[in-house]
Amino acid sequence: MDAVMNGAIAGATTVLITNPFDLAKTRLQAQGELVAEGHYKRAYSGVINTLIKTSSSEGIFAVQKGLQAAIVFQIIMNGLRFGSYEIVKDIANEQFHLYNSHGYVKVLSNIGISAGVGCFSAFVSSPFNMIKTRLMLQTKDLPCGNRYHYSGLIDAISKIFKQEGLKGLYAGSSIMAFRTGLGSAIQLPVFDFTKEHGKKWIRNQTELNMVASANATLWLCLLTCPVEVALTRYFNQQFDKFGNPTVYQGCFHAIKIIFGSEGFLGLYKGLGGLFFRSGPQSFISLLIVNQLNSLRNQKKKQ
Repeated sequence: MDAVMNGAIAGATTVLITNPFDLAKTRLQAQGELVAEGHYKRAYSGVINTLIKTSSSEGIFAVQKGLQAAIVFQIIMNGLRFGSYEIVKDIANEQFHLYNSHGYVKVLSNIGISAGVGCFSAFVSSPFNMIKTRLMLQTKDLPCGNRYHYSGLIDAISKIFKQEGLKGLYAGSSIMAFRTGLGSAIQLPVFDFTKEHGKKWIRNQTELNMVASANATLWLCLLTCPVEVALTRYFNQQFDKFGNPTVYQGCFHAIKIIFGSEGFLGLYKGLGGLFFRSGPQSFISLLIVNQLNSLRNQKKKQ
């Protein structure tokens, strides 16, 4: 339970800082939808430009659109992800002896556990990420910005459930699970691996955490950006009266038609925003979790 609380606290704290960058990432990913580069007028030219334009045209607090949904999403996802990771790791070790002779979980076992708990936590929290995405994309600056009209989190849940039922709330949950499972399989093992081998050269624990977080974030962003773009597009597309998608049928179908219409770089739209969001998010979340775990262990020793 302590691990669940630590993850939830870390997620809720971090999102207060990273939400504007998440908004910039989301809007950059959505612009020029299925149009070749050079054949549409760019609403935004980068992360900073997106934040400035959003503030000037929609008000200074507009950069925090979707914050309420983002907080709930992070509390559920990070609470389950970090909590389940430690619990499953300990249970699996009792059954299968996952730790090596140096006291670290074997790499492949770590990847499997991380991916599994990532998929589970993402599926459960998926509705709040979808609502966050739609709230962030409510803008006159983008052609796709008028598809949904929600006044907030509760209004969004109510409208989606009334119109599409539970199926509508969990639209895109499989892509969300895949994205987060992939991200978890990259982030947590790379973080642990870097810490394990980096301690030979870096003695300061905080500095080691920073290096490990930066390395984990780098690989996370490079490998998950195409799926991030597909997820944003899937969440914000329109659905028919039966709750079926009208454009993107799934993750790989979305990647295929985005690549066909927008080229390879279309799959990396919003990469800068993803770095700005994921960098602080990964570092601060992992740092807070590690510090809370350290405090918990110190109290147990007393």
